[in-house]
Amino acid sequence: MIRKVRSGAVVAMLAVSSLTVGCCDKEKKQIEYLTQQNLDLTNKNKDLSNQLVTARTRESQLLAQMDSKDQAIQSLQAENQGLQLRLSAGTTAPGPGPTPGPGAETTVYRETVASDVLFSAGQATLSDAGKQRLNALVSTLSSQYAGLTVRVYGYTDGDPIKRTARLWTDNLDLSANRAMAVTRYLRSKGIDAERIETVAMGATRFVAGNDTKAGKAKNRRVEIAVVKK
Repeated sequence: MIRKVRSGAVVAMLAVSSLTVGCCDKEKKQIEYLTQQNLDLTNKNKDLSNQLVTARTRESQLLAQMDSKDQAIQSLQAENQGLQLRLSAGTTAPGPGPTPGPGAETTVYRETVASDVLFSAGQATLSDAGKQRLNALVSTLSSQYAGLTVRVYGYTDGDPIKRTARLWTDNLDLSANRAMAVTRYLRSKGIDAERIETVAMGATRFVAGNDTKAGKAKNRRVEIAVVKK
């Protein structure tokens, strides 16, 4: 009787042991599966992070290229506007003029730059595009017209000062400050101050009508003339 009981107990213990082992194996497999999933997700996260860094780098490169192209377009637009203004005013390409008589002077070179390229609306601080436009002019003045008088004329359109009335008394005041800004920049680039004359013209000598935006844009300008006295 005792032996039968003991045999039953042994069988029961083996059954419990078998169940326990089976349970542990199942949990181990689940842990291994979850660990592998976690590893896979970590690797995918690293890949996505690398892709994000690459995308941001490419974005920065594209933005830099766009800025460079925008500056080039602004420079070309400024040059085109200058040519259009010269054509509207009936002037020809820069070149030597007639031989002056006693006490006379002649303009041997003239360049027109739209104020919208040089300055923001209603302002007299040179823009980056404006400085680039003037840099090419400095090279011409230094290499081809060294020693001659440089005259800087400032012009505005016919609209009265409104939005920036706190800054300028009138159009003559604005044109004077814009012409002086150009003069100061030319001096900072090595053009002798004794050579430069600065003239404020205000709302005078229009090259186009003031009844359209395009016409007003043409009238807002700075003209740089080289004068042989």
